[in-house]
Amino acid sequence: MRVTTLVFLIAFSGTTAFAQQHITKGALSFLNTGLKLNKLLAEDDKDFTYTAPAGKWDDESAIILGQKTSFDFNRKGVTVGQRIGRNILGAIFAPVTLGFSIWGANSNNTTTMLIEERERRKILLKDKFAVDQYSILYFRLSAQGDAFAARVIKANGEIKAVDPAEAITVDNINAVPGLFKSYTDQKFGSFYRPDYYKIAVPDLEEGDIIEYEYVNMNPKSYSHNPNYIEFDPVYFLCNRYLPVVHQAIEVVSEDRRYHVGYKSLQGAPDFVQTNKGSKNFYRWEDNSRDKIKDTRYLNEYLQLPSVKFQMVYASGSNDRFVWFKTDEDMKKDVTPEDLSEKIKAFWFNSSKLLDASNYAPPGGSIGDMEKNLLKQMKKRGVLEQADDEYVRKAYYTIRAQTLYRYWSDYAFAKVFAGLLREKNIPCEIVVTASNQKTNLNKIAFAQELAWLVKYKKDYFNNPYDHLNPGELPDDIAGNNAVLFAGDNLEAKTSSVVIPGGDTLQNKYSEQIMATLDMEKGSMAIDKTVEANGQVKQNVIDDVLALTPFMQTDFMNYDGSDMWEGMDARAQDKAITTFNDQKKEWKEQKPIMMKAIAESGYGKSIETYTDFKLLQDGRSFKKKALKYAETFTLADMAAPAGDDIVVSLSALIGGQPKLKKEERLRNYPVDVNYPRELLWTVSMPVPAGYTVKGLVGLTRNVENECGSFKSVALLKENYIVVSVKKTYRQQKFDVSKWPLMVSILDAGYKFSQSKIILKKG
Repeated sequence: MRVTTLVFLIAFSGTTAFAQQHITKGALSFLNTGLKLNKLLAEDDKDFTYTAPAGKWDDESAIILGQKTSFDFNRKGVTVGQRIGRNILGAIFAPVTLGFSIWGANSNNTTTMLIEERERRKILLKDKFAVDQYSILYFRLSAQGDAFAARVIKANGEIKAVDPAEAITVDNINAVPGLFKSYTDQKFGSFYRPDYYKIAVPDLEEGDIIEYEYVNMNPKSYSHNPNYIEFDPVYFLCNRYLPVVHQAIEVVSEDRRYHVGYKSLQGAPDFVQTNKGSKNFYRWEDNSRDKIKDTRYLNEYLQLPSVKFQMVYASGSNDRFVWFKTDEDMKKDVTPEDLSEKIKAFWFNSSKLLDASNYAPPGGSIGDMEKNLLKQMKKRGVLEQADDEYVRKAYYTIRAQTLYRYWSDYAFAKVFAGLLREKNIPCEIVVTASNQKTNLNKIAFAQELAWLVKYKKDYFNNPYDHLNPGELPDDIAGNNAVLFAGDNLEAKTSSVVIPGGDTLQNKYSEQIMATLDMEKGSMAIDKTVEANGQVKQNVIDDVLALTPFMQTDFMNYDGSDMWEGMDARAQDKAITTFNDQKKEWKEQKPIMMKAIAESGYGKSIETYTDFKLLQDGRSFKKKALKYAETFTLADMAAPAGDDIVVSLSALIGGQPKLKKEERLRNYPVDVNYPRELLWTVSMPVPAGYTVKGLVGLTRNVENECGSFKSVALLKENYIVVSVKKTYRQQKFDVSKWPLMVSILDAGYKFSQSKIILKKG
């Protein structure tokens, strides 16, 4: 019965059409069900009675009159908040490396802790630019209970509802603006890609008010009934990309077993707690915030006023956090000595974590997971191999688990260090925090800690979906960290700096062959891409989505067979279903990649012909991600009499144009990580034409922040353009901003340059 049910789920997951199309009747029915469960755009909400202040922000394009984010934490059954559509893929392709079949791995009883998140905004549009910016709204329909409603309030007070029946699907979910994404949703990746829709708002005019509200139901599943849970922290910026008249956060818990801890930073307001019956109610309120001015390369959560909070569920009377004893303790800065003490206590005295699903691996305790993985590795002969090979295969054995079921960094470090300890392989534990969310002295929650294992000179991070041994995410690389011996409670801690990578490791390159269609003004593009290091990590989820890359985990690194544990009949049926799914992915993948390419070039793609994954970048021996694509890009040339003006420089993608106000800066510059970006573009010169304007494609700007260099030449009747753009390090003092500006200006001027194909 279970096999039959899950085969149906795989088949159902493929029925969600990925091509951009009008919202279906089924999706509208799903939306209407959510609207019946949720009252949206309530007229009696006092948080949306504010008006624009007279004489303030008169020059702004738009103003947020009111916005409120509400969180309701509940404990429900597994059917509530259930994912629909293609989102179920991550659950279906569960790990089989503990001796269970792909079907059996999904049959465990689970508990779902459900978060209901609401976002409502009311925005005054003051000029045509704002009207254009907010004429498209986005919403998610991905879990049972999701809902969305929008309306326009005209200057004369007339109210016009926005009809969701006119919505169309979103092919590239990364193009969805942050204003329409919920804080408690999980990260978009190769498996989790929720269904989003966008809708054009008709007849918007200057002076109109656009108002929308959505509800997202975000379930958090656990393999047993935990007695203690720390939900993922929520980070909330006070300043937005528009000025804000009034904003509020409300957090409601089902009962007193839920408790909120928080930390306000850079002068942000505090939460106020009240009790309403059996529930805990927390409210945060803020007024009259100017918009963010330094929007480019800004590390927002480290530089701007913000508040971060976390909900904890404790079944008993103890609602204290694992990391801090009291709420007041949480709000203080952490000294290096206190940080080291807490980290070691957390590592060596973790009895309170035994029933905390945040820290144990899914499906069992840390000790049980170690034993099961060791049993597997022993069966495959891995324990007999040399230390370096054993370490790599232990890492990949864990990755085969984390790919399908999320592990905390703590669980990874505990299990991985335990596997190394089994062979008496020395290692050290390294602890830091995301450099995009917090400094070490501002840590408030245990889940802000990133746990790594150091073996020889390499740092081993939680593999997540795709990391290879020694590869580090960009928010960890280059960080200050605490290091200690994981098997010696008495050993002292020390401070270390995690390697940050450089332009030799973090590389992205494109090889482009372009052929001009003289009549249409379009270009046929044949492109090969290679990405390495932290650049690879930023693109790999999109590149591998809707491809059967997961098959290699079961063929490499002495992994288990994908269908282990199934009888012959069930296996044949499952393989047939999976092969059908792969055929559908093959059709869907070009549609997704077309949308991504259109976003990158800012131009329409007439046809997207092919996508080929050449190398998935998930192997220690072949770490580079490589893929090829072919498509036809529109509006790349225009006639000028008998001559043709060609935008060949546009093939390196959009280069930022700095606004006047961006040239003056107050905050340090953070480009995420050092990197080198390379493009080589080749185009044959059409017969009967000569080339003019190649000199305009030559740029050479180099300074201590980085460089932009381009060269264009004729080679055997081909125009060959080579471009190299580098960012030499992650962070620069604000005094270096003019140097960065010169690099950005060079890139933009290059992208606007044209060549002329002269007749005769």
